[in-house]
Amino acid sequence: AENLSFWEACEELRYGEQSRIAEIVDSIYQQFLAPGATRWVNIDSKTMERTLEGIKTPHRYVMDDAQMHIYMLMKKDSYPRFLKSELYRNLLAEAIIPPETKKRVFPFMRKQRHSSPSP
Repeated sequence: AENLSFWEACEELRYGEQSRIAEIVDSIYQQFLAPGATRWVNIDSKTMERTLEGIKTPHRYVMDDAQMHIYMLMKKDSYPRFLKSELYRNLLAEAIIPPETKKRVFPFMRKQRHSSPSP
C-alpha cells in the first residue's frame, strides 16, 4: 500500500500546482523517506542519496528516480503477488457474469433457429 501511495504522491508532485511543489516534496519526504517515516518505502541507497540531494532544491521531477524504483518494485513483486492473491481471485469471480445470467439488450433481434424440413 505504501508503494502505491508513494507513486501517487509523486504523480501529484509532477502534475500538481507549481506553487505547491516545495510543500508536496516535504510531505513526500516526511511520509515515505524520512527516518522513522510512518509509510516508509524501500529504495536503494544510491537512489535515496540522489533524491535527498535533489530535495535541497525542490522541483517537480526531484522524485523521478525514487518513483521509477518503486514502480519497478511494484511491477516485479507487488503486482504479481496481487494477481496470485485470494482477494484478486474473489474480485475476478464476482466481476465475471456467467453467460446464462447475461440478458440480451435486444432479445427480439435474436434469430430463431429452426431446423429445415428434410426432403
